[in-house]
Amino acid sequence: MSLSLTPDDITRRCNRLARIIADDLADRQTRDGNFPLPEFYAKGFACALWTKLDPHNFKENVNRALDALIAEVPDRTYHREFIEYALLAIPGLSNDTRNSILKNTRNLAPDVANWQILGLRNHQAKSSSFFNKLLGLLHTGFIRYRYWRSPVFLDRPGCFSAQYHAFCAALLSDSPNPSDRVIASKATGLIAALVGDHGYANLLGRGAGQSFGAVCALYVLMKHGFHPQAEAVLYRLEEAILNAATMPLNPLAARPLPENPGPTNPQTPGWYSYNRHDDYLAFAGYWLHRAATLKPADTPAGQSIQSPLIFLKITQSYHAQMALVGKQSFDVSSSPVITAGHGQDAILLLPPTGGETDQQSLYTPTSTPLPMASDGQVGLFQKAQRVSKTEVRIQFSLAGKQGSRTLTFADDEICITDHCPDPVFGKPDLFRLLFNGELGLARISDHELYVERLGVRIHCDHPISIDQNDTYTTAGPAQRITAPGCNHAKLSIRWGTGHV
Repeated sequence: MSLSLTPDDITRRCNRLARIIADDLADRQTRDGNFPLPEFYAKGFACALWTKLDPHNFKENVNRALDALIAEVPDRTYHREFIEYALLAIPGLSNDTRNSILKNTRNLAPDVANWQILGLRNHQAKSSSFFNKLLGLLHTGFIRYRYWRSPVFLDRPGCFSAQYHAFCAALLSDSPNPSDRVIASKATGLIAALVGDHGYANLLGRGAGQSFGAVCALYVLMKHGFHPQAEAVLYRLEEAILNAATMPLNPLAARPLPENPGPTNPQTPGWYSYNRHDDYLAFAGYWLHRAATLKPADTPAGQSIQSPLIFLKITQSYHAQMALVGKQSFDVSSSPVITAGHGQDAILLLPPTGGETDQQSLYTPTSTPLPMASDGQVGLFQKAQRVSKTEVRIQFSLAGKQGSRTLTFADDEICITDHCPDPVFGKPDLFRLLFNGELGLARISDHELYVERLGVRIHCDHPISIDQNDTYTTAGPAQRITAPGCNHAKLSIRWGTGHV
C-alpha cells in the first residue's frame, strides 16, 4: 500500500467509519424503531453499535429499537442466534429485556458453520452449570469435526466461502477457550493470503464481495497482527463508502442506493434476495467499532494456504484464486477470480461469478450470475482438482454434455482450455467467462481482444463473441466472452507492457 501506517492510524479510521455508519443508521431508523427496508437483525446490531460508541447521544435510538424488538413477532426466519449475539454485546442490558425480546424462541441451528459457532459463542457468553459446560464442549467438538479443515472453516460441509470463513474466525478469535483462539489464528493466516495487497477480502464462494465478510476479515487481520492486509481491506471499505455515500451491501459494486433499493431492483447491484441492506449496515458498523477498540497485536507467525479446497496463485502480474469444492453451482469456481495489479491500483479483471443461487438473483433467470449465455444453458462446474501448483482441472456439464476445463497459470499468462466431446448433437458455446464490464474489452481481431487499462491481451484459437446484455457478476455489469459452436477451444489471458 502507499504509506506505512501504525495500528493506531488504522484503529482511528475504523472508528471514523463506525461513527459514519452509526449516524447513517440513526437517520434511517423510523419513528417506530424499525428500519425502512426489511431486515432480520439490524436493530440488534445497531443497538450494540450505538451503546458501545456513544450511549448518551444514541439513547433514544436504542430505546426505540429495543421496543421494536420486543414488539416483533418471530417467524420461521427469525435469526435468533444473530439477535442474541447482538443483545449479549449491549452493555447493561438486563436479562428480563433480553428474554422479552427472544421470547423463548429456539435457535435455528442450520447445518452452516457460522450459525453453529454463533450458537456456541452465545452459550459461552452466559454463566452455566457443569452440565451446560459439558454440552458446550460437545458442541465445540461437533463444530470442529464437521466444519474445520485446517486452516479452513467450511461454510457448509464440503463447501468453502471466504466470507463465512472470516466470520467464523472472528467469532472464535474472541472465544474464552484457548484452543478456539488457536484455530482462529490459523484461519486468519489464510485470510491474509487471500487478501494479499489488493484488499478484496472475500472473493470466493457464497456472499462473495459483501461487506459482511470484509469487516470480519478486517477485524481478525488486525487482531492477529496482519496490519498491511488489514489496511488494504480498510482502504477498500473507505473507498466503497466514499463512492456509495453509505456502506454498500457489496463494496465490489459500490454506488448510491437507488430510490427503491432492494433485491427486486436491478439498480441495486451486488444484491441477492436473501440479503438485506440494513442488516449488513449495522453488522458492519458493529465489527468496525470492535476493530477500533483492539490493542496493537504482535507480528503474526505467517500465512497458511495449504488446503485442497483452495487454489491460489500470486505473481507480479496478477492474483488468482479459486474454490475447488462444493455442492451448489456457485460453490466451485468456474473460472479464477483474477485481480490484476497490486495495492490500491489493483482491479478485478475476472470478478466473482458466484452467489446465493439457492435464492433467485435479482437479475432475472436469463442473467443469473453464472456462466450462462443467451442460449439459456447454464454451465454447471463440479469436481475441480488441483493437478499441480500451476494447473487446475474441472469437470462440467453443459447442454446435456459432459466436458472438462484445464487452467494453467504462468507468471504472466493464464490459459483456459475447454473440451466438450460428442459434437454429433451440436456444439455448445464454450468459456462463457465474465470480465469486469468497467474495463472494456477492445476487439483487435476475430480471435483477439485487448484491455488497454491493464495491458492484457486475450487470444483464442476460435473466433470470440462478446455479449454484455443482461450480463452481471457480483461486482456489477460484465462482458461475457464465448467461443460459439465448438467442442474444443483454448484461450489465453496474457499480461504485457506493450500497446496495440
